[in-house]
Amino acid sequence: MNLREKTGAMHPGSLFRKITCVVVLGVLAISAFTLVAARNMTRQGYIETMNYSNRQIMAMVQAKMEAMNDRITDVELTINNSWAFSQYLKTEPENPRTFTLVYDMIKQLDTVKPDTFYDVAVVGLNEQSYVSNQSSLSISVKELLGSRITQEAREHPNRILYRYVPQGITKNSKGSSAFIALKALASPGSQAVYGFVYVVMTQRDLQAFFDNLGNSTNNLMLLDESGTVVSSPNHSLVGQKDEELKQIIRDMDSHKENSRYTTLQNKPVLMLTRTMPRWNLHIVSAFDYIRALNEMQGSAYILLVCLAVTALVLAAVFIFISQITRPINKLVHTMDKVTEKGLPDHVEVIQGGYEVQQLSKAFHIMIEHLNRYMRQLIELEREKRRMEIHTLQMQINPHFIYNTLTSIKWLIWQKDSEKAIRSIDTFSMLLHSTIGGSRSLIPASEEVENLKNYIFLQKIRFGQQIQANIYLSPSASGCQIPKLLLQPFLENSFFHAFADRKRGVISVLIDCHNESLCCEIIDDGVGMPQSKADRLLTARPDEDSYSIGIRNVNARVHLLFGERYGVKIFSEPGHGTSVKVTLPVIRKGSDTSE
Repeated sequence: MNLREKTGAMHPGSLFRKITCVVVLGVLAISAFTLVAARNMTRQGYIETMNYSNRQIMAMVQAKMEAMNDRITDVELTINNSWAFSQYLKTEPENPRTFTLVYDMIKQLDTVKPDTFYDVAVVGLNEQSYVSNQSSLSISVKELLGSRITQEAREHPNRILYRYVPQGITKNSKGSSAFIALKALASPGSQAVYGFVYVVMTQRDLQAFFDNLGNSTNNLMLLDESGTVVSSPNHSLVGQKDEELKQIIRDMDSHKENSRYTTLQNKPVLMLTRTMPRWNLHIVSAFDYIRALNEMQGSAYILLVCLAVTALVLAAVFIFISQITRPINKLVHTMDKVTEKGLPDHVEVIQGGYEVQQLSKAFHIMIEHLNRYMRQLIELEREKRRMEIHTLQMQINPHFIYNTLTSIKWLIWQKDSEKAIRSIDTFSMLLHSTIGGSRSLIPASEEVENLKNYIFLQKIRFGQQIQANIYLSPSASGCQIPKLLLQPFLENSFFHAFADRKRGVISVLIDCHNESLCCEIIDDGVGMPQSKADRLLTARPDEDSYSIGIRNVNARVHLLFGERYGVKIFSEPGHGTSVKVTLPVIRKGSDTSE
């Protein structure tokens, strides 16, 4: 025993190394998968928890704002229905009842608004104004009445509008942006606007809805329909128009989504939204889950446990594999000798485990079968090529060529040059398909064209006495079939099916059925006994020259595709003949060759 036999386990391509590598890689892959799965489950659980928490936060914010909307609505409707406010905003400033009206206004307003409430500013078209909380307007009445938000309220007198303004309109809100709920004041029934009421909320007032619920990974904000950030714990964002965020919110609204994983400012975020139609706002939460996951800790313990278990498993596997591969290495050495010296008649059974002994026996049987099969394959290949050449030679015989040329000569004599030229072209194409090209398989559509050319030439001789129809289903059009496979059957129908008849019909049907391509040639000719039809597939050339083409086609199909496929003939005297050729369904690009 040489050094290689003794150290077979150390050969670079040895089974020992391969099994060891596969097992090691498998154990490492399982460990890595377990680690990743555990880590991902932890991370996913953390994200879901944060997602649920953020949803609860947004629900709390929405509930607070909806409750505040009800209070604002009560205040503005009270002012709209107040006789004191109506008279104050309609009379001249010098009216002696002004102080009485102001007293009544304050008294009525105190009945509906809480003790601590936002600035409420009331402005009339008579340029009189009133501001609660002992405040005053920070801009002139004319400027306020001419502002864009006031004009919008005038256009919608029956609605309470919420609008963001860069600067507050009262002294308490001066110097910072504000969010205003405003409504046009109109006389009941007439819809004639005489003033406007403004509820002014500062950024501090808006921040009270959040109650410090945002954090470094969860950016809560209020966004209006124009994409302007109305309020956010991140003060640098307030007043900014974020077109990217606006587009994301619109797309989510169009798809009726309230959560989506997306990117914002090139950062992956989990976007959560809630719509508040009455406020004309979206509550938006942009959860930076990547940053949140990076801040999460606890994977080191899982990593250490996986590494320890992996090391123990690998050590046990290494010892086990080394014990079972030694007899296999001996068998490999025996196979190497076969490679160097050729196939022997006998292989020694290697002593070892049950599996090794069975492999040795199987190796011996395999060598015997290989020798026998190689001899059979060589003989079959020779026979296959001989039959292929013979089949191609039999497709168009000298009689057909002679008859076709005679028919063309007759057409020329009749001075029917156009039909003669077409006949020559058709005959040339048919000859080219028969003897030209290197392809053994062609699409069924191309085979149909060859059959049409053949039928055209036959009609020169038979005229319209014999009608031939070809039906090719769309599903079978691209299927590959041997070249000129069906021509011998069509030729037999023309020359033998109507020997005692003047007229007849030949039909060619090509269609797919399950996994088989079925080609049928049916004629309504004289027919034959079924026993004779069966003999056509097995008769020798010296017994019946009529069967040569049929027998060759059947043998060629068997050689190409196996005994499962082939030719069947059904016939009955006086009722015509049906020839069925069954082939496998082969599409273009399939790995098939003769």
